[in-house]
Amino acid sequence: MNVAETGRTIGDYKGLLRRRRRYLFTIIPASLLIAVFVAYVLPPKYRASGTIMLEDSSLPQNMVATTVTQEDDNPDRAAQQLELLRRKVMTKESLLQVVKQIDPYPNLGNMSPAQKANEILEDSSIERVDPLTFQPVEQSKAFSLHYINPDPELAAVVDQKLVDLFVTFNQRTRAEASREAYQFLEAQAKQLEQEMDASERKLAQFKAKYGDALPDAEGRNLAGEDRTRRDLDTLQHDIIQAEQQEAQFQLQLASISPSLVGAVSDWNKELAKTRGELAEAEQKYTPEHPDVKRLRRAVADLLAKGAGAGSASGAAPDNPDYLAIQSQLTGVRRQVSSLRAQEAQARASLGLFEKNLATAPNVEREYTQIARAHENLQNSYADVQNKMKNAALAQSLETEARGERFTLLRAAAPPSKPYSPNRLGIILLGAVLGCGIAFGIAAAVDASDPTLRGSNDLQIIMQTNALGSIPKLLNPRDLRRQRFAWASALVGFTAAALFVAATVLARH
Repeated sequence: MNVAETGRTIGDYKGLLRRRRRYLFTIIPASLLIAVFVAYVLPPKYRASGTIMLEDSSLPQNMVATTVTQEDDNPDRAAQQLELLRRKVMTKESLLQVVKQIDPYPNLGNMSPAQKANEILEDSSIERVDPLTFQPVEQSKAFSLHYINPDPELAAVVDQKLVDLFVTFNQRTRAEASREAYQFLEAQAKQLEQEMDASERKLAQFKAKYGDALPDAEGRNLAGEDRTRRDLDTLQHDIIQAEQQEAQFQLQLASISPSLVGAVSDWNKELAKTRGELAEAEQKYTPEHPDVKRLRRAVADLLAKGAGAGSASGAAPDNPDYLAIQSQLTGVRRQVSSLRAQEAQARASLGLFEKNLATAPNVEREYTQIARAHENLQNSYADVQNKMKNAALAQSLETEARGERFTLLRAAAPPSKPYSPNRLGIILLGAVLGCGIAFGIAAAVDASDPTLRGSNDLQIIMQTNALGSIPKLLNPRDLRRQRFAWASALVGFTAAALFVAATVLARH
């Protein structure tokens, strides 16, 4: 018949544990012994740790700025930089030097030095820690370098070697970085000096070519133009007066006989008359007037006629009045020639001033570009010089290890207990697994057993109450068999425990 099952009570579970106690008493101790065996059979590994901190500069930052970049405050980027630093320091070459100094794996003689160096890299790690408690934190200037090795003494020695690599690498790289920064700035300064020399030569050539047309010469050009125009007007007025004097002296000279005894010839009278007409015409008309030109030609013809007559006679002038006027005429002619030369020079100067004023806008624009470029080079050079001073101070700081540097907070020491395996964890895990397996098997076996186990089962099936129950009675044979089974189990577990204890002691 189908019988509805009732809910299990605490008594039911107690009965289950009592009936299936042999699973509990065998599986749980066996699991515990196995866990202890595994925990102590696995080879122990020891982790040595050395702690380093980035110490600030001994001088204030506002006094001198270092040329080496600072660390990033972002946790992710800081972790990446820390790992990158580890890979830069713990290179294959540096680890090979460590292997040559001390063999980290003496029991692994079949491994080459390069393989041992790779093994050191695999067995080491780095993490940020609090500088006081040495506990892991996300942001800190201190970090611990861990190294795992089966030998605690070797773990400490090798870890200290790695810590020394970090300290020396930091000092070396910061000194090199500051030196390279100074050399870079020095090269920039030399290049700027060459560019400044070229710019100064270009500026000097430009001033030599357009010196009088530069912006600062505009006032001089305007003043010179005005002065030259006034001088030119004065010269033209003086030239006109000198030419009039020349004409008067020529007229007087023509009216006087060169000789004291010679009479005045008809051509002399005609010359004097013609010169008089010329003087009147020059006062009335301009030099380009036809009458003036005609009278000048007539005077020239009469003078040529008179000269021919004089040369024909072959006599030298001896009239004092004639000689005096002739001398005055020569002086006036020289004065006219000098004034003409001064006029030409003044007109040339005026043309130069006008040319400078006309070309000044274009010259000013080009000069401004050249001067601005030269000024920018001077500013850049001054800026580089200031940076070079800071770089020189920073280089001195890094060389003397007075800038930011790695300092040892905690030296690597031999660990007192193994880092792995986690023996307590393995034992606890074995106990938990043993309990789970034992209770699981006991429940499964009890659920699959159809045997009636008391008056309660009978009442459920028969749907009636029992008048009484007879407990299970064991005869002497059953008791001996039961004691033998428990004794055998006890002997087996004792032997297993002794074996595990011997193994543990042998490992220590």
